[in-house]
Amino acid sequence: MSGQTLRRRARRSLVLIPSAYIAGAVALGLAAPALDRAIAVHGDPDAAASTARDILTSIATGMIAFTGLVIASVLVVVQFAASQYSPRLVLWFRGDPVVKHAIGSFIAAWIYSLVALRELERGMLDVRPDVSVRVGLVLLVGAAVLFLVLLQRVLDRLRPRSLYAAVAREGVLAARALYPQTLARDDEAGGAASWRSPAPVVLTARRTGIVTAFDRERLVALATDAGVVVELRRAAGEFVGRGQALVHVHGDRAVDADAVVGAVTLGDERTIEQDPLFALRIVVDTAIRALSPAINDPYTATNGLDSIEVMVRELACRDLEAAVARSPDGTVRLAWRAPGWADALDVAFDEIRAYGASSVQICRRLRAVLEDLRTETPALRHRAIDEHLARLDATVLATHPEGSPERALALRADRMGLGLARGPA
Repeated sequence: MSGQTLRRRARRSLVLIPSAYIAGAVALGLAAPALDRAIAVHGDPDAAASTARDILTSIATGMIAFTGLVIASVLVVVQFAASQYSPRLVLWFRGDPVVKHAIGSFIAAWIYSLVALRELERGMLDVRPDVSVRVGLVLLVGAAVLFLVLLQRVLDRLRPRSLYAAVAREGVLAARALYPQTLARDDEAGGAASWRSPAPVVLTARRTGIVTAFDRERLVALATDAGVVVELRRAAGEFVGRGQALVHVHGDRAVDADAVVGAVTLGDERTIEQDPLFALRIVVDTAIRALSPAINDPYTATNGLDSIEVMVRELACRDLEAAVARSPDGTVRLAWRAPGWADALDVAFDEIRAYGASSVQICRRLRAVLEDLRTETPALRHRAIDEHLARLDATVLATHPEGSPERALALRADRMGLGLARGPA
């Protein structure tokens, strides 16, 4: 397993960071009383020991209950977000570093207090345990600060606008990772795949799962060393069954099959890391939930279109056909399947248009997005955009009767949905 794959799994783990806090708390719980003994500040040992026990006992008992309360509250928030917005957000919450560090700090405070209390009962009869108490108070203050940070993060994630903006930022980074080349000219759309061989070596998946990411540097290095081209047959976000084709190796030389397959990460769910369309998927899911009759909140869906526009603009300026990586001498060594421009537009707009057909606000904002994209993107992008504009016209005409005021409103572009229409009244 490559180092990048291990780092990726470590970032997604909910256990690693809190475990580091626990280990640190145990070490501090042993070191602080030892430092007190080394310093040997003498005074009234009975009063000092009694005060220290009271403080550390209060920290331990209070933080145990507090940790349980906070974790239960966070789980309720995650459940609410999954039901109100999208179940795809559960994995996102789990991977949030603020959540991990906050939980770790809460656990560390009471673990340290319990270990320090045990050490205070051993050989501390004639020493004032000032260091032990101060470390406990510092950990308590740190836990309080991280609690406020966690509270702010959770509240921000419950605001649709903030949630959309965070997903859009990750989606832009994913687009740059999946499509490393920018679109330099209107007629540039990748080159011919002359590296393909008629009978490639097929490497199959060792387990069932969804392709979440691949280690580009590792795969390029393996292909370069072997003098072959590695082609990923499953795109990020695609499901692959055990024994199904995962990689094609083009060339006459052998490559380390285990290392190649191990550089492709399979998981239980899609992630945004190298899958910008999954970021679009999250925003679209949230938007169409807001358009459901049970919620009927078109403005939240309009906010979603703002973030969708940001991600689609990023995709528009990248060469979506050149999903390849090269060795230092310029030879193609790695190729991967990736969605094209039409695929991205379909994910971004089709369902919102279908579910928001009766909402004048959605039709107007969607038209503004498409018209602005057509104005500000290269010419080779215009055909797919024109097709979506035609679909939008057909949807509006089919939904709103001829002569109705709603039809006239829905056929006009408005970046605010309702509030700043373009064109003649």
